[in-house]
Amino acid sequence: MTPEHIKFGSDIEALERLVPLNGRRVVHVGCGDGALSLALAKRGATVLGVEVDTEQARVNRASGAAGRLTFVEGFAQNLPQNDGTVDCVVMADFLSRVEAYDMDDCLTEACRVLKEIDGLLYVSDYDTSGSYDDMVRMFYDQSAERAWALDALLRMPQDIFATAREIHYGLKRQFGDFDAFAGKFMAAGDSDIIVENMNSEYVRALFEQGRKGNAFEFEQARRVNLYRTGIVAPVAPVGQPAAS
Repeated sequence: MTPEHIKFGSDIEALERLVPLNGRRVVHVGCGDGALSLALAKRGATVLGVEVDTEQARVNRASGAAGRLTFVEGFAQNLPQNDGTVDCVVMADFLSRVEAYDMDDCLTEACRVLKEIDGLLYVSDYDTSGSYDDMVRMFYDQSAERAWALDALLRMPQDIFATAREIHYGLKRQFGDFDAFAGKFMAAGDSDIIVENMNSEYVRALFEQGRKGNAFEFEQARRVNLYRTGIVAPVAPVGQPAAS
């Protein structure tokens, strides 16, 4: 597929413009705190937010979500949906966070629940290009996990999809100073962050390159892989017209 480059102001804008949401049945896999699930429901989708973490799932259910939004505790490899019943499965910043040996099963399960025609699989993640990622990679290197996730997408059964798109966009990230930048990662509490590398002179020098007046600004690269189920038209032999 040929990569597309489109301008979006936010991740939710990208999703809203690429996926018809109103009246659609959506499963948000790895929904975390449920913020994105809620945003999708506000845009007219009927959303099931699935979260594996027991405590986070409990908090989500206790949030009072109702109407078009439901939260459950569950695994991406065993979604509580019947075969071929879901309009869209959303995996936002999710696939590269699961163990590599689970990625194939997560995608297989997503394909199982999608409708056979016009079902959408939306997989978004940070891209591994650009100056912002170059800086972050010095202390929080997720490039291997993202590469494994892309390989898993290539291993998916492609014959159920009529179309596949790869969309790239960039989002602005602004920080008042280096402490605000570092605090963003420390608040996440990820054990993979190498604190001494984050505070190195090299990372600080890269950060300084983003100075814009009294603040610091960077563009963070994002990628979406979007698949639509359907019947794939057979390829006509050379010299013969394709079937209409």
